[in-house]
This record gives sequence, C-alpha cells and structure tokens, in this order.
Amino acid sequence: MQYKAIGFDPSTTRGDPASSAAAELQALMLAEAKNGWEFVGIQNHSTTVPGSSGCFGFGALSPYQRTLSMAVFS
Repeated sequence: MQYKAIGFDPSTTRGDPASSAAAELQALMLAEAKNGWEFVGIQNHSTTVPGSSGCFGFGALSPYQRTLSMAVFS
C-alpha cells in the first residue's frame, strides 16, 4: 500500500476559523481523490525550529516549538 503526506496549514478567517479550515481540507481531499488518493486523516507533529546566531549577533533568533499538520492519503 502506498501513502502520501501533504503539509496542511489552512489559512483561517477570524469570524469562523473552523469552517474555513474545514472548507480548505475538503478542497484538498476532493483534489487528491481525483488522482485516486483516499483520505486517511490528519497527523500533528511537534518539532523545534532551530534558531540562528545572526550576523555578529545582530538578527539572532531563538529556537521555538512548532506543530505541523499533515494530511495523510492512501
């Protein structure tokens, strides 16, 4: 069996974020179904984005935690 994961970071609206995220997910599911892929689910993964030292310390960035969502298809 083959699997496919696509990063899913929906742009949401302030008024109704759940509906806009659901509409974006539905559009992705329909697009992938046309290519024969069946939606399995959403997987969330936490990771640490590394910081940078900048240039001579100017513009240095601290590391931070980020949750990434993946839409999984089979």
